[in-house]
Amino acid sequence: MHSILIYHTISSPAEPMAGDIDIPPHRFERQLQWLSRWRKVVTLDETLTAPRRQRLTAITFDDGFHDNLTVALPLLEQFRLPMTLFVTAGFLGRDGYLSPEELREISKHPLITIGAHGLFHRHFNRLTEEEARDELVESRRMLESLTRKTVDLMAWPYGECNETLERLSAESGYRASWSVWKGSNSQHSLWRVPLGRRDNLPRFIAKALGAYLPVKFVETKFDGLRNRSGHQPIYQPEATAGGSL
Repeated sequence: MHSILIYHTISSPAEPMAGDIDIPPHRFERQLQWLSRWRKVVTLDETLTAPRRQRLTAITFDDGFHDNLTVALPLLEQFRLPMTLFVTAGFLGRDGYLSPEELREISKHPLITIGAHGLFHRHFNRLTEEEARDELVESRRMLESLTRKTVDLMAWPYGECNETLERLSAESGYRASWSVWKGSNSQHSLWRVPLGRRDNLPRFIAKALGAYLPVKFVETKFDGLRNRSGHQPIYQPEATAGGSL
């Protein structure tokens, strides 16, 4: 199975961000160095058609933090590694996030593919079908209007989705959508692996190699059983300053 890695912000705040989503630049650089040497890193689009037995790696970023342009991109350029940036369209121009002009700039880069991450980073599972459709359609419209490029890849905020949302994603014009160990791992609930401040190099390597996925899959299934029996889940989606994942 391919390893689809999730990053958020490459920064070193004094206090950890919610969900421990911040990764210091020096650690990110070391991770990219390891990937460039030991893994075949491809565009996210390539993982949709390549046989899973090839075990490719793709890099994704969620939300659209400003440092994705100023810190992450120069390091990706250094190792010539591509990434898909899933942008929360309604966050553009907010403090700490890309501005519309910066989105246009980064979208032109040959290593960058722009995808959607909802309009305001809402829990899609908590929305009505009409609200979910509006988020899917409007976020895509805004991003395509700004970048003048087709935006047909999407990542679910909080990594959560269900069968109805998967159908809505397809109906809204997306070719594929990614969750975080949620859904059936089909075309509109493809699994990704989150990374954060607590991932040292051995833990990162386990995630990049796919060794972490079977354990998490079992945990997630167990959580589902616990939820149905009225217990609290072990796994809680990480929260970010503007939402989660």
